[in-house]
Amino acid sequence: MEDDAQVGQGEDLRKFILAALSASHRNVVNCALCHRALPVFEQFPLVDGTLFLSPSRHDEIEYDVPCHLQGRLMHLYAVCVDCLEGVHKIICIKCKSRWDGSWHQLGTMYTYDILAASPCCQVSIQNYSFYLISN
Repeated sequence: MEDDAQVGQGEDLRKFILAALSASHRNVVNCALCHRALPVFEQFPLVDGTLFLSPSRHDEIEYDVPCHLQGRLMHLYAVCVDCLEGVHKIICIKCKSRWDGSWHQLGTMYTYDILAASPCCQVSIQNYSFYLISN
């Protein structure tokens, strides 16, 4: 697995994720977009999709895993491979543009909020305004 952290930190990253999940008594994570349950594996890739951290708890997303990174409260989220690759059609409620997650690397954990990093409109800057259209 590669991540956006420095090379060689893969094992530390794996332990960080598994410890956060264990502290929350979770062995699955749910996709932030379609809510599909994703089993967590012991080795990389940990989920069938990608993980990301957000400094904000997003009320629009039911499922998060609180964790601490460098003394700061963060929230761990997942996006499944089907949402990333466009199998599920994810549309912005406000501007009706389609969300494209295909450029994200599978099996990765991003240390930034991948949904907030590329907003499609002003509403999506304020909150996640995406919804699932079809499978």
